[in-house]
Amino acid sequence: MIIVEPKKLNINQLILGFICTAFIGVSISYGDFYLFHSLLIFLVIIWFYNLKENKYRIALDIFKIKFVPTLFFIFAWYLLSLLWAQNVILGLKYNFYIFCGLSITISIIKFSSNTEKFDRLFKILTLFLFAEISVALLESLTSFRMPISSYSSIASLFGKNSIDFSGFNNFLFNSNFKPPTGFRWNTNDLAICMVIALPFFMCSKKSFLKILGITTIVLIVSMTASRAVFLSILLSFSIYLVFVKKQISTLILVWIVSFALLFSMASLKNSENPRINEIANSVEALSLYFNGEIDIGGSIGWRRDLIENGLIAFYDSYGLGLGAGGSVANQEIIGPVAGRFTSMHNFWIEILVEGGLIVALVFFTWIFNIQYSLYKISRKCSKASLKYYSQSLFISITAFIPAAIAASSTIYFFPMWIMFGMSISIIRLSKKM
Repeated sequence: MIIVEPKKLNINQLILGFICTAFIGVSISYGDFYLFHSLLIFLVIIWFYNLKENKYRIALDIFKIKFVPTLFFIFAWYLLSLLWAQNVILGLKYNFYIFCGLSITISIIKFSSNTEKFDRLFKILTLFLFAEISVALLESLTSFRMPISSYSSIASLFGKNSIDFSGFNNFLFNSNFKPPTGFRWNTNDLAICMVIALPFFMCSKKSFLKILGITTIVLIVSMTASRAVFLSILLSFSIYLVFVKKQISTLILVWIVSFALLFSMASLKNSENPRINEIANSVEALSLYFNGEIDIGGSIGWRRDLIENGLIAFYDSYGLGLGAGGSVANQEIIGPVAGRFTSMHNFWIEILVEGGLIVALVFFTWIFNIQYSLYKISRKCSKASLKYYSQSLFISITAFIPAAIAASSTIYFFPMWIMFGMSISIIRLSKKM
């Protein structure tokens, strides 16, 4: 969405509120309508009003910002794909998701016109992040549950149906602990949000904040039992030690100790001491789970079927792609996998299957270039705040790549679009220095 500066209304305050509601997401909503949507409608009305006041002259400055034109190209392609989409309704719905995400990213870029305003945005989002971490910890360690949660007993009061994820993706469900969902409705989305936030604690210069943030996030992600996100955390630590701290020897030592611990636990599982035996077998079970050898509810199996069905359809389209919403439409025609799944459950395959080879290559190259730009800024920038932001975002995007496969789809996952907006803003601000 291209924003035209109004003459009377303080648009910056409205945009800031809009970004905050994007972070909150589904946690304040009724049915499929979020608080976020109400502010989005308000912004669109203001944009059209100011467009009329400016005699229908559209400011095109946004297209001059690096990485932004690619997003509009992808959006335009998905709109065009409605011409060959299998289900136009699903296609329109998918394009609405992209429009919402694009609005978030562009709003962050427009708001962050200088480092002071970006700092302000970051501090406010940090407060919301602490609130979500607190909620997730309460959900993990107490009987507290967010009203709008897939595990909530009162979700129906907010126009939603509770979903039982225990049967296919959470081996902790039958324990005394309950998987947290935070502001995200389900466990996997919360885990991905946490892994995006983790590097900001890793790269912090404040030791207490670093230890507290890392500890709580690792605990929350462990409670969600998301394999892909847990492995993304290990990737985050590895990247941090290699590219930020430049302590390759420390990383090697950590991996050696980890493998030694796992090996020792394997040798102790037959111990006569019942306490040691219990710990050793628990560690072995966790290891097998994250290696995929224990597949609770057939998660790996039905994900593989979804991907296979999507790739077959992609091949039949001769690389053009199925169009917006095509992966779900195709699976609905075939029939839901395991009787209930139609979403691809792998965002990167979803981009390939629906957007086609061209969009997939453009999007993957776009992400790689953002990563590389952030890495260069982290190495060369002398301003402490920009260096911190670029280091954190570089690790966040890198860790997000494998973590994204944990969700059913991330096209409507607002923290991803916030991450993109912050990344482009930092790249833009670094060029102004």
